Amino acid sequence: MKYINFKGDRLAKLSLGTVQFGLNYGIANNEGQPTQKTVNGIIDYVYTQNINCFDTAQAYGNSEEVLGISLKEKQKSLIMSKLKSNLFREDFDKSISKSLANLQTNSLYALLLHDSDLLYNWLEEDTLIVNKLIKSGKIKYFGVSIYTSEDFQLAIENNNIKVIQIPFNLFDQRAIREQWFKKAKESNKLIVIRSVFLQGLLLMDIEKIPNNLLSAKKFIKDIDSLSNELNLSKNELALNFVDSIAKDALILFGCDNLNQAKENIVNYTKMESFDEITLSIISEKFTGIDENIYNPAKW
Repeated sequence: MKYINFKGDRLAKLSLGTVQFGLNYGIANNEGQPTQKTVNGIIDYVYTQNINCFDTAQAYGNSEEVLGISLKEKQKSLIMSKLKSNLFREDFDKSISKSLANLQTNSLYALLLHDSDLLYNWLEEDTLIVNKLIKSGKIKYFGVSIYTSEDFQLAIENNNIKVIQIPFNLFDQRAIREQWFKKAKESNKLIVIRSVFLQGLLLMDIEKIPNNLLSAKKFIKDIDSLSNELNLSKNELALNFVDSIAKDALILFGCDNLNQAKENIVNYTKMESFDEITLSIISEKFTGIDENIYNPAKW
């Protein structure tokens, strides 16, 4: 397993996203929400593989509760959760206490805003709330999940924000074009990457692409061709591209079952980073893709 260091903490670079544990999530999900027994098996396995970071949110159905049960005896786990901006201001004590109770823990590694609304009207009282949460030991770091370039810039400029969750994948390369990784490193902020497989779209059989995403077929064909040329699975291609670019970031992956968890971890541990020429070829192949394809909110 690869690790990164952030302010003295050793974090497994590959981390587990858990939205599937609480919701029927993902365009390619044919199995629905996994049972608690299935989740327990997934968590037990990834924990033995030295994955120590887990991402969840209050908005992910009962993901927090399910994850809390599975992680109860795993003391070295670092958990990040998210809550909506409006809940942060309305009753932050109640909101954070709810997450801590659900997760059966006394402290979160990071609490993230699930949207960037608050950043557009940040008040001194918000800074006081963050400081209170950190001082009380309920959270170690505060952060935000961003969606737009404007969101990212506000997160970089806000000194309270230490963790920024971003979308980044073969189709969505804004992080490269706009130098998000460089800016975060210069500001000493941790990047957490979501949507590596774009809710499973990048891995789908081209014949199963839904009608509302027919415009993505051309690019799925390109993924198929590149995978064959490089002698990689589509999973390996998508994961290796992100890992090779994002040297100092955490990478979230999700899974619906134990086999998917094993596939991702096996692929990750055996792969070698792409060289600069290969990265350039791959990046160029998917430059300029329309937001209606790479942004799930537009689907």
